[in-house]
Amino acid sequence: MKKILIAFTVFLSCTFIQAQTEFDALKLSQTDIIGTARYMGMAGAFGALGGDASAIKDNPAGLGIYRSSEFVGTLDFMTQNGNSTWNGVKSAADINKVGFNNFSYVLATPTWRKENGSSGLLSSNFSFSYNRLANFNRTLNIKSGAAASSMTDYLAYLTGNITSGDLTYSNTYEPFDNVNIPWLSVMAFEGKLMNESTAGGVSSWNSFLGTSGSVTPSYTVSEKGYVDEYSLGWAGNINNKLFLGTTVNFRSLNYTSISNYGEVFSDNRGMMNLQDSIYSTGTGFNLNIGAIYCPTNNVRLGLSLHSPTIYSISDNYYAKLNYNTNVISGYTGTPGGSSDYQLQGPMRVDLSAAYIIGTKGLISAEYDYENNTGIRLRDQNGDSQAFIDENQGMSQMLSDVSTIKIGGEYKLTNNFAIRAGYAYSSNATDPNAAKLVRYNTISSNTEYFKNNNTNYFSAGFGYREANWFIDCAYMNKILDESFYPYNSNKLPMAVNSAKVISTTNNIVVSLGLKF
Repeated sequence: MKKILIAFTVFLSCTFIQAQTEFDALKLSQTDIIGTARYMGMAGAFGALGGDASAIKDNPAGLGIYRSSEFVGTLDFMTQNGNSTWNGVKSAADINKVGFNNFSYVLATPTWRKENGSSGLLSSNFSFSYNRLANFNRTLNIKSGAAASSMTDYLAYLTGNITSGDLTYSNTYEPFDNVNIPWLSVMAFEGKLMNESTAGGVSSWNSFLGTSGSVTPSYTVSEKGYVDEYSLGWAGNINNKLFLGTTVNFRSLNYTSISNYGEVFSDNRGMMNLQDSIYSTGTGFNLNIGAIYCPTNNVRLGLSLHSPTIYSISDNYYAKLNYNTNVISGYTGTPGGSSDYQLQGPMRVDLSAAYIIGTKGLISAEYDYENNTGIRLRDQNGDSQAFIDENQGMSQMLSDVSTIKIGGEYKLTNNFAIRAGYAYSSNATDPNAAKLVRYNTISSNTEYFKNNNTNYFSAGFGYREANWFIDCAYMNKILDESFYPYNSNKLPMAVNSAKVISTTNNIVVSLGLKF
């Protein structure tokens, strides 16, 4: 189809249409257990311990534990394997990446001391930190055996009662410019992947495949991006008993996804392939406060509160549909669509405790709670009414996440220590969740992943001298998900999900200087 939209028209129309769903909001809101080698070697169980650059992002009071100033940087070597099983067919894909987890500068400043003891505010410490909070890098190649349900059924259902006249281009009308029509419906009509019925004067649509035959689907996706955080922190040490801290945090978000969903139709009826591209960038702001209390020399108790991050995000979309069937062959593409909006992430509360075993070791535990059901979308002016359906759906599609972290450290010598840890995160999506693509969307991204749970296993070691240290760690992350290419809840035949296990292995090295 000839495209006559000019850029002004596209941007004007995008002020009235949306492209975000509950699953998209969750994707951009999630963070991970990433940081220094000591932090990752103990699976991030540092909320009550402090004294580590990455512990500050979990509990700012940990900055008050420092007795000397410090500069630290962390290098991360990552390998990832994505394994899937879909309708009996197993597939795999791998990626390798090298990046930086953090750079932090801590300035420890004692306040005042008496000759025979100390009391009051003993130190007032400051920090500037860069931390990577989330890494979106992933490649999946999901293949399937024959299946009864087809995306063409979904496209017909999505189109509903829209008439063929509303989907047909003319010299005076461009259906891609109609804010009440999903762009997916326009492409499906142009590719003749669905047929119209007008019984009773009301239009309805059915797959061009009819009710017989089968399809062989496949899906690939390449995701890239990150969430980075830049923090300014302060913490005070009161009588070596109570540590209070706060950080002001600025976040940078970048996410790219290029996916391909294809179907080969049985009975020599051809094939289709839908390529979808998403580019998201944004900046955000939040505030963290925390406390650590030491009732005895051996026990530390921690509490911290993370305010919701408020992001300003810009999305850009483009989709292309290739079709080669016994009816027609060719391709069609959407205009370049964009949308600007605000995203309010979840609030988080951390509870932690640690026990110091003399001068030889320690054991630490932490419980983190994130209210994903509190995630909200707003327009660029901060009005949530533009996303009333999506915001109401957050409690139905998403689940609040509980994360339990346990870690330990033991000194074999005064300079050399070994570490180990384990963490578990509960499901971030509701077991009955399904992605809803609404009429006023410009996105053609129909697939979604149900998050089942995440397990982390870690180990590491460190060597310390008076004015420098080096730490190394290994972390194994196992993410369990269920993949759906589209929502088949209202279709005659349900689509089977694919089981996806993404295994990420990180080898992390931190080098620090003390002064």
